[in-house]
Amino acid sequence: MDSSYQPPAELLAKFGFRSNSSPAGQVRYSRPSEVGQETVVLYADGEMTLLEAVNGQLLYCFQGRVASEAELRVLLRQVNWPAEVNG
Repeated sequence: MDSSYQPPAELLAKFGFRSNSSPAGQVRYSRPSEVGQETVVLYADGEMTLLEAVNGQLLYCFQGRVASEAELRVLLRQVNWPAEVNG
């Protein structure tokens, strides 16, 4: 798959994510979860990583690319993260 989709900041905000400081070449968004914190890291090359912190442990959930917003929503559900828009 040559094309990759990265969610815009507005959509991530609707999912409840807030922008965090990030190193060069990436943008990070986080939101609290019932058991810790969920983080989406967007990289300049089109890849993304989903990370979850639970009880001080950092869990890796996904690293790769998605092709569309629909695929992103499926991915979020697969790792047990809410994929509904707030508000």
